[in-house]
Amino acid sequence: MRLSLTYQGIPIWRHSRVLSWTAQIVSGILVVAAVAFFISNIASAMDSRDIPFNWTFLNREYSTPISETLLPYEESDTFAYAFLVAATNTLMVSVVGVILATTLGIIVGAVQLSGNWVISKVATVFVEVFRNVPLLVQLFFWYILLLGLPSVQQGGIVLFDAVYLNNNAGLSFPWPEGQQLPGVWLLCVAASIAVGLVARVLLDRRETRTGQPSYPWLGAIGVVFAGAVVAWIVWIVIGNAPFVMSVPHPEGRFGHPEGGYSISIELTALLVGLIIYTSAFIAEIVRGGLQSVSRGQSEASRSLGLGTMQTLRFVTFPQALRVIVPPLISQYLNLTKNSSLALAIGYADLTSVAKTMTQTAPAVTIFLIIMGIYLLYSLTYSLIGNLYNRHIQFTGG
Repeated sequence: MRLSLTYQGIPIWRHSRVLSWTAQIVSGILVVAAVAFFISNIASAMDSRDIPFNWTFLNREYSTPISETLLPYEESDTFAYAFLVAATNTLMVSVVGVILATTLGIIVGAVQLSGNWVISKVATVFVEVFRNVPLLVQLFFWYILLLGLPSVQQGGIVLFDAVYLNNNAGLSFPWPEGQQLPGVWLLCVAASIAVGLVARVLLDRRETRTGQPSYPWLGAIGVVFAGAVVAWIVWIVIGNAPFVMSVPHPEGRFGHPEGGYSISIELTALLVGLIIYTSAFIAEIVRGGLQSVSRGQSEASRSLGLGTMQTLRFVTFPQALRVIVPPLISQYLNLTKNSSLALAIGYADLTSVAKTMTQTAPAVTIFLIIMGIYLLYSLTYSLIGNLYNRHIQFTGG
């Protein structure tokens, strides 16, 4: 009796789906075996050389100062909390850098296509210079340049008697300071944002149903603004405003401006370098995306009476996003990973703090942790970017 093995009437050795699944299962087993073999060899080598590898140090006191932090920090805090503080510093650099680099990159990329020859060439020179000089060299350049600024006592650089840039205090600028229940007011603003999003959905449905313009986003912004203003007025009636703008002034101790918010020379140089370097790449992505849109689209919009900026905003740029977004995500990942170069100019980011930790804790474990944190940041950016890319691919923006 002949045994016949078939799937859906086709012999399994000829069925494409069976062959595909078999290949994937076999390759998966081989990858897992290779990784297990690699880890086993590393563990054996570490054991034979007495290289420490453990996680118990995370509960010990770090006992080392961190020069600049967003979160409150004391030397008596644990290694685990020091990791959190350093990761927050890196996250702040990443988020601020992404926002400002994207803004500058979009402007420069659009200006490269300007009809004004001078402006267009200046933008092109900006892109070619900063894109082709290594980032580490640029960081050193900005750091040395900022260190060469005058001190506060010598005047420094002062803008509008509110922004101070000098070599001993870094960059100081006005900053809101909590006065009366600021957290509660922020909760009211968050509630206004939620109501605004609901209003946007309802206005969008009304516009679809009636065909009459309902301006969903304008209505949503109006709801949020009205809610924030009403809450602010209520706070003033009760007693004081939730926030007051604190403006720095140069009469502080040790020559440091007092009031406002200050960031160090190291952080200033890091942000300037990352923003300018990444914006040069983003500008090229934006320029290529805009040029990928058919020229007939711009001509059609202008024939309808739209100006240059209106054409760019409502016609060209929304269509170019389909081309721009995927490589833009890669630049966000690069900026986040490039922030580790802060170690070279002394800013206390994740890599810099981790390097200091290796003096009193297992180096292998520490760098496994920072690898995992950078991976988490990168995957988060990828997830957000891919979700937005899917949205604009299927909805048109």
